[in-house]
Amino acid sequence: MRAVGRLFILGAVIVMAHTPGVVRGQPATAGIDLTLEELVARAITENPDLHAARAEVDAAMGRVQQAGLRPNPMLDLGGQKALGPDNNVMIGVTVPLDRGGRKEARVAVAERELQMKRAQVLDRERRLAAEVRLKAGEYFAGTRNLAVTDELLRANRDALRLVQERVRQGATPPLEENLMLVEVNRLEAAREVQASRIEVAALQLKAMAGMAPDVAFSLRGELAPPRSVPERTEALRRTLEARPDLVASRAEAATSGARIRKEQAEGRWDASVNVGYQRQDFGFMLSGLTDSGATRPIQDVFHYFGAGVTITLPVRNRNQGNIAAAEAEARAAERRLEFMELMARQEGGAAFTQYEAAQRSLQIYERGVRDVARRNLDIVRRTYELGRTTLLDVIAEQRRYIEIENGYTEALRQVYDAAVEIERAVGTPSR
Repeated sequence: MRAVGRLFILGAVIVMAHTPGVVRGQPATAGIDLTLEELVARAITENPDLHAARAEVDAAMGRVQQAGLRPNPMLDLGGQKALGPDNNVMIGVTVPLDRGGRKEARVAVAERELQMKRAQVLDRERRLAAEVRLKAGEYFAGTRNLAVTDELLRANRDALRLVQERVRQGATPPLEENLMLVEVNRLEAAREVQASRIEVAALQLKAMAGMAPDVAFSLRGELAPPRSVPERTEALRRTLEARPDLVASRAEAATSGARIRKEQAEGRWDASVNVGYQRQDFGFMLSGLTDSGATRPIQDVFHYFGAGVTITLPVRNRNQGNIAAAEAEARAAERRLEFMELMARQEGGAAFTQYEAAQRSLQIYERGVRDVARRNLDIVRRTYELGRTTLLDVIAEQRRYIEIENGYTEALRQVYDAAVEIERAVGTPSR
């Protein structure tokens, strides 16, 4: 009877030994149910920080428009009134010519800044997509570990009920009931921690996607390595050519060059054209004779029209200080670009090295660890059936098996994370 009871107990406890290697994420219940790609697309569309970055692009477009506008003409109005009947009214218009390539230089600077802002938005999208994928990997890993724990917890609860029944019948010592009770409580505690980690990951994913914290959310998918990653040499070429942060850095360097030309244009000569009209009512406190010999006051109205040119001569101030500052900023931008290219190469190489090592680790788990652990558990089970070991040994081997399953989950996540890092380094997703 004792051997039969042990067989029933062990059968319930080790059901998890044949759990499938990959467990899918928790099924949707209500609210928003998305795949990973749908979540990434939603985050790129709805993320508040990206909304702010796109508003900066709109502002840069406004500056391009403003840079192409000419200076406004100036209207001068004036008048004089003497203590006597004399008075003088003046009207003038001054039109700045904006010479020396000033307009073209302003537009060039604004256009380069617009290119830089657009590239910065693309770079934020690249980084956000990678952050969402990494956090989704954490979510998927948590759901897989939680599924393993749930299956084991159900099996151990069933086993506990069987042990309690056997103890009441006197076929099993009370110690085995205590051992099973401790194991069930340990698994319940572990389950609470795992569930909280999934909830935290879900909250962070909702924040990235611009969702409210109280929105019901579930993510469909599984923790699986990508079908393929780009070849290392080709990936490095694509990185240096089109990665958004490098494009933004090149645009910054171009902006600095355009700013030098703008400051040089500001230091050249400029001119303003002015035209004016003057009406003068003027006379003397005397009387004169007309052609007929009559007398009349010496008083008359005079009209004057004039034009002129005001030229700014760059003799003292040729904008030397601003030109020197712009040249220094251009040198700094070039050095930053060199550093960014160096870091891009380093990030790409590190991501590929990490991916290759994670793949080797995963293959070892799949071919030389999980199968061996399953066989070891079967051997301990048969030994227990023969009465040559205790339930404590079975529980210990079961825990070892669960540790290996969790380690396999971690290996899957490392491969997944490394593929995401390749995507982030290259700037395009792995497939």
